[in-house]
Amino acid sequence: MAKANSKAFLVILLGVLSAFGPFVVDLYLPSLPQLAHFFDTSTSMTQLTLTTAMIGLAVGQLLLGPISDKFGRKKPLMISLLVYIASTILIIFSPNIESMIVLRVIQGLSSAGSVVISRAVATDLYRGREMTRFFGLLMTINGMAPIVSPILGSLLLEYVSWKGVFIFLALIGVLVFAFCFRLKESLNPENRLQGSVLSTFSTFGVIAKNRLFMSYVGIESFLLGAMFAYISASPFILQSFYGLSAFAFSLCFGANGAALVIGANTGGKLSNRTALSIGVWGGLIAAGYTIATLLLQPYWLFVEVGFFFMLLLMGMTFPSISSLAMESERQYAGSASALLGFAPFFLGGIVSPLVGIGDIFYATSGVIFVCGLISVGIYLSIRGNVTELR
Repeated sequence: MAKANSKAFLVILLGVLSAFGPFVVDLYLPSLPQLAHFFDTSTSMTQLTLTTAMIGLAVGQLLLGPISDKFGRKKPLMISLLVYIASTILIIFSPNIESMIVLRVIQGLSSAGSVVISRAVATDLYRGREMTRFFGLLMTINGMAPIVSPILGSLLLEYVSWKGVFIFLALIGVLVFAFCFRLKESLNPENRLQGSVLSTFSTFGVIAKNRLFMSYVGIESFLLGAMFAYISASPFILQSFYGLSAFAFSLCFGANGAALVIGANTGGKLSNRTALSIGVWGGLIAAGYTIATLLLQPYWLFVEVGFFFMLLLMGMTFPSISSLAMESERQYAGSASALLGFAPFFLGGIVSPLVGIGDIFYATSGVIFVCGLISVGIYLSIRGNVTELR
């Protein structure tokens, strides 16, 4: 393997790329109340900037995954990063919330390339338990995004407005683009899909018939649906209701990101069956505690403890789900990665505005309850078919 594609380089770069989409979302979370005030708009309209970005991340993966199966991984990645940089710069000059919402779609679409292609590259290069461990490492770095980004975002807000936050996001895009020049193409020409560009999208039909793959997608989607409900609601619960400062909120958000990191790192070292079992059942119990605290509205620290353990246990499932799903559709790694990434972000785009309807405590509790219950149901339907990768 070439020096530029050493394992250390790949772990860091692919980890950063896989976290790029979440980083785009999380960095400006502390500025959501400021955005609502700046544009003189409602909480729901402000949360639509989250929704549209996540929908863009979802749809963008569907577009760029199959394209990377046909043209290779590196060129689509570089082009998507250029579009991301341009859209982020335009967001800074948004005259109103509506134009910002539209630009967030484009920003989400373009940043999807980093997310979907990073998984495909990992699948090109690794197999079996080694792939599970590698996904565990990727998600450990991925989990750093919610630790670093809101703290960094709140610190930036001490000196700049929300526009300064997006200037910083544009600069991050430029830096990642520069490092991607060193990335070696992982998909050899003989392994790429043949035929027209449109024909490459027919692979979705083949993958969708794989019941086991789609079950893994379902489990991850609904677990992440609960997490996206937390992401969308937590600034308003902890800052607006409980009165935490932007910095205090960022510390809580960072602690919960650390829980995700610890969970993913632990799950990557366990057997697939063990990680899924502990993560799904433990996550449901933690979600139940979280719902109780949201409904009873005790001292804020009790709510934060619920968020922490919910993310810790959910995080344990993600390395196994990713490796099991991608191993089952290795031939179409780009398209499989696209579906695995599309569904969670699409569902996240749906649940984010739901938590802003009516009482935010009751709405958030309802979303977490439904998502947790469905993920357990899907897991029970395939529990006997979960295999160990060697």
